[in-house]
Amino acid sequence: MASLEEVLNTLWRSFINILPGVIAAVIWIIVGAIVAIVVGDIVTRVVRRYIERPLTLTPFGKTLATLGLEFSELIGGLTKAFIIAITLVAAIGYIPLEGEAGAMIYSVVNYLPYLIGGIALITLGLVLAIALARYIGSILGASFGETYKHVTTLIENLLLVGLIAVVLTVSFTLLKIPSAFIYPLLLGSLAIAVGIFISIEAFKAIEANFPNFRPLTPFIQFILILAFLLIGMTAIFSQYPVVGDVTKMLSIGIAIAFGIVLIPIAFYLAKKALIEAGRS
Repeated sequence: MASLEEVLNTLWRSFINILPGVIAAVIWIIVGAIVAIVVGDIVTRVVRRYIERPLTLTPFGKTLATLGLEFSELIGGLTKAFIIAITLVAAIGYIPLEGEAGAMIYSVVNYLPYLIGGIALITLGLVLAIALARYIGSILGASFGETYKHVTTLIENLLLVGLIAVVLTVSFTLLKIPSAFIYPLLLGSLAIAVGIFISIEAFKAIEANFPNFRPLTPFIQFILILAFLLIGMTAIFSQYPVVGDVTKMLSIGIAIAFGIVLIPIAFYLAKKALIEAGRS
């Protein structure tokens, strides 16, 4: 059995062996933090002067300004975070860590650049997606006028949902998250969101332009939203066969019910068209 003196000597030798690496890592972190602050400030000033200010004079820039977010500060902050993450990866390589704890620390630190990159992509992507959707919505609103305001809102929301789905897909790929768990969730959520947007905004436009359909819209809207919910749930649980089979059967039942509901509506419209034709 080792004596206390031998144990202390072993610990001291281990400390002496890793001390140069620790000093080098601390120097790397200090230098990296200084470089991150300097480069981040430079990037912030350059973006503010040559990109943000000219952009605010354009309609898209004005739309971006309505989000209440300083684009230059965001870019500068993300640049600092990314440089610091790279510095940590370089610094941890100088410290000889052994065992499972060391392997875990190495894996966490090596994942930091991907994490920062994914967060940066999500942040910038969501900001640009919202600004672009609002900008296109304002253009369509000016073109369509107040008569088709609900159609403009529908297109804007659908565009926003699509852009967000693209941003999240690319970001999750960068974050190395398994696609088998992410893509079904994105597709299902996208289907549900699109269905709800279509059901709400499209029926608002129909009620505004065709008042005769107003008594029928609540029931049809309910059936349509329920159908899209089941479609989305089927996509989300596609990796689970039992749940997927149940939701598929429910979706088929809802589709049949929706078709049956449309039969009297079709007869009603045909009868009304014949009456109007007879009057003319």
